This record gives sequence, structure tokens and C-alpha cells, in this order.
Amino acid sequence: MRATIAIVVLVGASVLAIAVALPLRARLHPRLRDALLAVAGAGLGVGGLLLQSDVELGSWIVAPALLAIVSPLQVRALFARGGPYRI
Repeated sequence: MRATIAIVVLVGASVLAIAVALPLRARLHPRLRDALLAVAGAGLGVGGLLLQSDVELGSWIVAPALLAIVSPLQVRALFARGGPYRI
């Protein structure tokens, strides 16, 4: 049951991240785009932790928070002027 929930969370967060980073990136307000990417990053962190059996409290705090910060930054770097995936 826990693995099923983890996979659903991972797939949902991945779909959100791909949708926001690719087709919706230019249409969304930058703050909304960053917020949605942060939610997707945190979801990926939570989904990954749900797949593991023995996770400490620190991991539940650090992993989602770190991925929520890094996800918008990664998309900005990849799609910036001169970046490899600029549109």
C-alpha cells in the first residue's frame, strides 16, 4: 500500500513538473510557476522517502525542503538565455 501511494505521488509530482517546465512555463506568472515547481519538487522528495523503509525525521524535513528550493532554480538555469533548453 505504501509503495502504491509513493508511486502515485511520484507520478503526480513528475507530471506537474513537466507540465509547468515545458508547455506552461512561458504562460504562467513567474511566482506561480516557481510555486508549482516547488510543490512538484517537494512531492518528488516525499514520494522518494515513501519508497524507503526506515526514514528518520531529519530526512522528512530536509529532502522535501531542499527539492522545493532546487526545483525552480534548476528550471531557471536550464531555460535561461544561453541555457541548453531555452525556448
